[in-house]
Amino acid sequence: MIGPYANTPGARDTVLTPNMDRLMERGVVFDNHFIGSAPCMPARRELMTGRKEFLWRGWGPMEPFDEHIASRASAAGAVTAMVTDHYHYWEYPAHGYLERFDGVTMIRGHEMDILNTDKLPGEGLPGWVEQIERWRPGLGARYYRNVKQFGGEEDFFAPKTFSAACDWLDGNHGHPKFLLWTECFDVHEPFHVPEPYRSMFTDKDPDKYNCWPPYQEGFHGHTAEWWAQADSDQIDFVRSQYKGKLAMADAHLGKLLDRMDKYDLWENTVLILTTDHGHELGEKERFGKQSPHYDLSANIPLIVCAPGVKPARVSALTTAVDIYPTVLEVLDADSAAPHGRSLLPLVRGESGGEREAVVYGTFGCGATLTDGNYTYHTGWDADRELNQYTAFMLDPAPGAVGGRFIPGVGCPVWKIPRASAAPVGEMLFDRTADPGQAVNILSERPDIRERMRALLVREMEREGVPDEQYDRLNLR
Repeated sequence: MIGPYANTPGARDTVLTPNMDRLMERGVVFDNHFIGSAPCMPARRELMTGRKEFLWRGWGPMEPFDEHIASRASAAGAVTAMVTDHYHYWEYPAHGYLERFDGVTMIRGHEMDILNTDKLPGEGLPGWVEQIERWRPGLGARYYRNVKQFGGEEDFFAPKTFSAACDWLDGNHGHPKFLLWTECFDVHEPFHVPEPYRSMFTDKDPDKYNCWPPYQEGFHGHTAEWWAQADSDQIDFVRSQYKGKLAMADAHLGKLLDRMDKYDLWENTVLILTTDHGHELGEKERFGKQSPHYDLSANIPLIVCAPGVKPARVSALTTAVDIYPTVLEVLDADSAAPHGRSLLPLVRGESGGEREAVVYGTFGCGATLTDGNYTYHTGWDADRELNQYTAFMLDPAPGAVGGRFIPGVGCPVWKIPRASAAPVGEMLFDRTADPGQAVNILSERPDIRERMRALLVREMEREGVPDEQYDRLNLR
């Protein structure tokens, strides 16, 4: 939905994003950049450590054996800072990500942040909050406690986040070397936006529609029931509010780019724009970012602006763990990564060392591999062994054993039995002929299936994934 990708296969409903277009006009746009591990915190661990996650563990904290990007940047003489409204960082299961930065600015209150405990009136909640409460009991009220005093656009999360980043640059742009990690949770549910964005793409009454549809069964949501009653007007409304949030985030990104202009930072600074994952908006009758991951949520934006580099497009395959060594190489820091490769050769237009394929997914589900032309989703056997490997036992874990289970990691970790998600069958898609990935050609192309399975096994062996995953994913 953003301008730099408006003409790529599968693009739809393009939103005006003039500030992302500014980056396209001076930077290198990657057309085949993919997630590694989804969703939020697994993706962030990959970005901050260069270590793949989803075949070893799920959502959790930074591991003690991880080499944090801020630590390595600091060792190379950089001043490091994080500006974010991503409240998962200060949740119990996700500690260790913020603490290594020299400075952190936290914008509170998004989604389910435990910020405000004010008692709300027993009746008379705004209509849009009641719509959320119907399908996510308790969460609409929690969010409303955090935002009920909001007035104009400047009170919302993307504006606050980019404003804080601008303030940081005002005081810190003169450092000889710095890493500013500006992380905006938006575009994210609930898709609650102020005017003029609320009505920018719709004329529907927001009090009559749900801006936060459920998509996680058993997690304060009633997904099946919601889909049974959702009509095209409801789905169109969600998309309109998503677009509104995107337009608002882009507008305030522009203020950060203006600071880059003001301080002539383009001459000595690399700017990278990317995200953790996409978000389905009713396509394939799903919302969110579940497995199996179609290109809708897996093929994500990446734009790199670097001094002396002309605008270009790159078709080579890249993935989330590649951000880590790229940033550290820019800072003349130790850029060795367990699984990542620096993007700078591709940014400079050099060839050699491109990935043959990338692998991605969600812990407890299947694995997905693309070679750029085809995408293969494994099935999985929920009755086969699945373990999580981590140094942290966050909850009681019967059957857990300790040992040195992760290749290249010198300290012992827990091996914790886990249950798989409900299985989904194998799928194979032709990305060129079928960019919407609507037609499963698995039975028609057994030759491609076997080639992709062999390539997946080779990639898994290269990454050193746990042995039981081959059985679980029906790869042997």
